[in-house]
Amino acid sequence: MSAATISNIKCLAKVFELFFRYRLELSLAETVVQCEASEAQIKPILEKLTKREWLLFSKTKKTYRYGMKLLPFTREEILKAELVRQFTPIMKQLSIACNQSTMLNFLEGIKSVCIQKIDPKNSIHIATRIGGESPLHAGSSSRVLLAYAPEAVRVSVMSSPLKRYTPFTITSPEELSKSLFEIRRTRCCSSIEEMSPGAGSVSCAILDEGNNLLAALSIIGTRFACETEGALWKALLLEAVKKVKLA
Repeated sequence: MSAATISNIKCLAKVFELFFRYRLELSLAETVVQCEASEAQIKPILEKLTKREWLLFSKTKKTYRYGMKLLPFTREEILKAELVRQFTPIMKQLSIACNQSTMLNFLEGIKSVCIQKIDPKNSIHIATRIGGESPLHAGSSSRVLLAYAPEAVRVSVMSSPLKRYTPFTITSPEELSKSLFEIRRTRCCSSIEEMSPGAGSVSCAILDEGNNLLAALSIIGTRFACETEGALWKALLLEAVKKVKLA
């Protein structure tokens, strides 16, 4: 296999990742930069995918975005199902141990999506529902996902207005950047009332053997519970993510 062929395969894989895995909407020039390739390499790929309706092209904005015909060519849905299957028993154990809600979140585009949630029998239930979406700059699980997301996703979030949900929401790109650095150092994140008054959470990144992001696992409770038991939650989460091996 020639060097040119290998390079084109890498470009195609990167295009698939950008447009479907992370559901970005990019111009040709932006795609070229993200793929670290030439326009001559990327343009034919985008044109072929658009012709097959795997990508959609906006004539007004001159941008490309994913089309639904691309769905069968991704492992995203399979991965989510496997994460839920393997982590549900662990989440139930965590919920019993802490008497708090546990949640599993997945990076989808530039949003955090809840793909599993376990509530304790006798405690305050968190309003977040399975399938619910959250912004990537607010809340512990969202920031964990953002910290390990590809650069294209981080740039998209950091360059957009960071909406304030409570007085404790991070709205400064500089402060957010520092938080992401610390998350990558520790693999964990704590959040107090960033999205909901009175709530607190601790989240931990679920990574594959190559340290690539898979999902975020969280324990969620009241602010008081998080402030008094957060260190325990963190230790339990770090131990929990070691129990499952996903390549």
